Formats: sequence, structure tokens, C-alpha cells
Amino acid sequence: MPLPLKTGYHFNFDRTVRPSYYEMSSAEAYTDFYGISFMISGERLIYSPNFTTIVQAGEIVFIPKNIYRRTTYISNKPYERILLKFTDSMISDLIKVIGQKTFDDLCKEHVIRLTPSTQKKVLGILTEMEQEWKHYNEYSELLLKGLLNKLIIICLRERVLVKDNDINLEKKHTYLLEAIQYIKTHLRDNPSLNETAESIHISPSYLSKLFVNQLHTPYSVFVRNEKLLHAQKLLAETRLSITEIAAEAGFASNAYFSDCFKRMEGISPLQFRKAAGKLTP
Repeated sequence: MPLPLKTGYHFNFDRTVRPSYYEMSSAEAYTDFYGISFMISGERLIYSPNFTTIVQAGEIVFIPKNIYRRTTYISNKPYERILLKFTDSMISDLIKVIGQKTFDDLCKEHVIRLTPSTQKKVLGILTEMEQEWKHYNEYSELLLKGLLNKLIIICLRERVLVKDNDINLEKKHTYLLEAIQYIKTHLRDNPSLNETAESIHISPSYLSKLFVNQLHTPYSVFVRNEKLLHAQKLLAETRLSITEIAAEAGFASNAYFSDCFKRMEGISPLQFRKAAGKLTP
């Protein structure tokens, strides 16, 4: 996948305001760059092949490289967020001080809760970044690098890790997270609605309503999309054959997998792999 930054740039700043029912149509690939997302208002459900969680206003998410992720709404609240994308070169000096493992562990925390005072600090840094980004010149990358390092250090010093049992969720959201996690764990077996509902001890009809009402996506469509998301990861990161990937992602046949992939992504699995920089086995 090509780096979604301007040629010659190692950083990107984006502030977005979305309506309450906005959802990403497909997963976004973080390949050779990192991300930091700060939620200003609203709440979002984030899911990827590796984790599923909910991020709320005032929280920040560190996004590692080599991951596919998608977000969707879980409430009727409009949301606003700031998203930074950056390459290794933007944090190279920082890594020399704190070590790669420390930064990687920060990314693994996924959701970081900030105290009100820390939120103000973070928002102040992000606002300064935005102004520099709007008036970008030959000095801007150096200044943005310093601000980015300052932001990361503040989060490292003052973070409060959000654990699943610390998140104040409605029961329906807890069921939804548990269902999604079950689906991810059992994709190869093509988990049915009944199987997933039984695993989290609710009725199939109620689970079906949760997917439609909370994600505006029927259960079967969600499972298919998760299969395609997992297949994208395998295409980009492994040398498994297309047939092997179809089986690993829970598709009944190679032909059905290729047809679904092309209809959803607009290109074949082989074309996707080539764009991701992986040669076929």
C-alpha cells in the first residue's frame, strides 16, 4: 500500500467532524507509518484483526504500523477527532531516548485515558500543530517533529490505561464487543449467528438486532467484512497462497473469496497483494 502522505512528507494532520451515523466503508491500512487519534467529542467503536474497543471523548489512541482498522458509530452523538500520521523518521530521536519497546508498548495500549488537565495540554499541542500544518514551509517538519515528540512524552508520563472493565458501557455495547471478539477468534470456522449468540449467552434475535441497530450492518454482512479484513492482512503480511488465505479467512471456496474481494475492494486479491508490496509465493 502506498503511504497516504504527500510526496516528500513524513507527517500528516487531519481534523475531521463527522455526523453521528458516519461509518468507514472499508478498513484503513497502516503499513509503514503510525497514527495517533485524539477524540474531541463523541464515541466510536474501533475494530481490527487484533483488537476491538470503544474510544470516547478525551481519550487518545496510538495506532501501530502494519495494522488494518475500521471505526463505526455506537451512538447518535456527532463526533470530532484529530488524526496524526507519521513515519519512523518523525520519532527517531525520541526512540533513541525511550527505546522502541517503550513506544511499541504505548501503541499496544490502544486507548489511553487522559485527565482533564492533560487533555488541555494535548489539545494545545494539537492546535499548535494544526496552525503549523496550515502554514507549512521548509521549517514546518522540524517544528512538527518537536511537537509530536512532546505530545508522545506527555502521554507516556500522564497516561491512564483504559482496561475493558474500566469502560463505562451500556450492556448492549458489552454484548457487541464480546460478539465481535468471538467472530474474530472463530473466523476460519465461519461462525453463525446462533453460535455467536450462544457464546455470549443472549438470543440470536437480540444479537441480530444489536448489529442492525448499533452498527447498521446485518450480522452476515459484518462477518463477511471481517473475513475480508483478515484476508487483507494475510495478503499484505504473509506469503500464503490465495487458496490458503481463502480458507484461513473462512471462505467456502477460492472463487467465492475472489469474487467477494473484488466486489468490495474493486481489485482482485492478487492485485491487492501486489499493491501492498508482497510478491506471490
